[in-house]
Amino acid sequence: MEETLNDYPIITVGGEIMKITDVEDLRREFPIFRHRTYLDTACYAPGFARGTQAVIDYCHLHEMIACLSFNQTLAELKPVANARMEAAKLLNAEEEEIAFIPSTGMGNNKFAGAIGLKSGDNVIIDDLEFPSAVLAYTAYQRQGVEIRTVKHRQGRLYIEDYEKLVDNRTRVIAVSTVQWSTGFRIDLKKLVALANTVGAYVAVDGCQSLGAFKLDVKETGVHFVATQGHKWLFSPMGTGFMFMRKDLVDKLDPNIVESCNLYKDPARQPYHHQYDLSIERDYVIRFVDTAAKFQSASNIMGIWAMYEALHCINNYGIENIEERIQYLVDYLHAGLKTVTGLTLLSPEEKECRGGIVIASYGDPKKDIEMMDTLSNLGISVSCRFQECYGGLRISPHYYNNEEDIDKLISALKGQTKPLYFH
Repeated sequence: MEETLNDYPIITVGGEIMKITDVEDLRREFPIFRHRTYLDTACYAPGFARGTQAVIDYCHLHEMIACLSFNQTLAELKPVANARMEAAKLLNAEEEEIAFIPSTGMGNNKFAGAIGLKSGDNVIIDDLEFPSAVLAYTAYQRQGVEIRTVKHRQGRLYIEDYEKLVDNRTRVIAVSTVQWSTGFRIDLKKLVALANTVGAYVAVDGCQSLGAFKLDVKETGVHFVATQGHKWLFSPMGTGFMFMRKDLVDKLDPNIVESCNLYKDPARQPYHHQYDLSIERDYVIRFVDTAAKFQSASNIMGIWAMYEALHCINNYGIENIEERIQYLVDYLHAGLKTVTGLTLLSPEEKECRGGIVIASYGDPKKDIEMMDTLSNLGISVSCRFQECYGGLRISPHYYNNEEDIDKLISALKGQTKPLYFH
């Protein structure tokens, strides 16, 4: 029986709602599917037509009007405010806890700089992290901060291994929601509980899960999250946002200051019309009382596009999206197990896996050769390795379907004819 949920088709079976079973309308908004089987969202999401149109609209606005008035400047910031609202909704956060950043690395540097790391402190990372998740902290080794590293075990991270490293000088546990090279998804709630025993912060890189899997900042209690838009949020490169818990926003100040971080007297807006404009008075270091005190000068055009993506994700519902990705991952696992010589390396248990699936022929060279073969057949996947672990990386999002996976499995079995050019 067909019904609708948030204006999208669903199916009920025996009274149970099976959500997001038909994505053909959504797929039409990703032109790449017209000519390619794309299963590489963990690297870059394919272009989203609604986002592209938002960028065009922004450019047309400047072609016709540019910034002729202060009110026009405010008008072009409205989609930015809407994007902040959608980002907060995605995380179950407050809008005052969201700030825009151009990259995860920038967000992590803002947080690391704000907490006042000093000699004798320690930060706990793991050996699977993508560099931008940890470089902001490892840089403080030059100032006497100790970096302690949890070692993965067969691509997984265990809370008990963190327990062995934390002490009363631990300031931060830096971790990704989903590991980019193994697909492992950590239990953030347990990690926060551990951090709380020593008064440490949990700083999260959400790049490989936000837009695909639910992250409820209130439920988990995480202190800080940074993400960028060009993966599971299918937004342009150079877009992203960060979350900082309100109690920390009130407590911490940035060590990198931009004018957008400062409180501005409404009575003196716009500043550039004030004859007696004064750096000492109008740009006094008095921060706004929201996470915007940590914001970087925004990629406004990109955020217009990110708003469209966030709005799309929230309309479908992140729980529904997660359910569909889990279904596609199950379908993918079943197919991969029929391919001779290929071993599944990423977790199979739903509670500790993300949308990233890793499989290997046991030889990095063979994995990379297969990646290239698949690309020549019109199928996009990646290869990723870290700490002598990894292989082919396949990352279906909710806009993928069973046919995409069937084409991949057929190609892995050598059943796909090469593309013919003449």
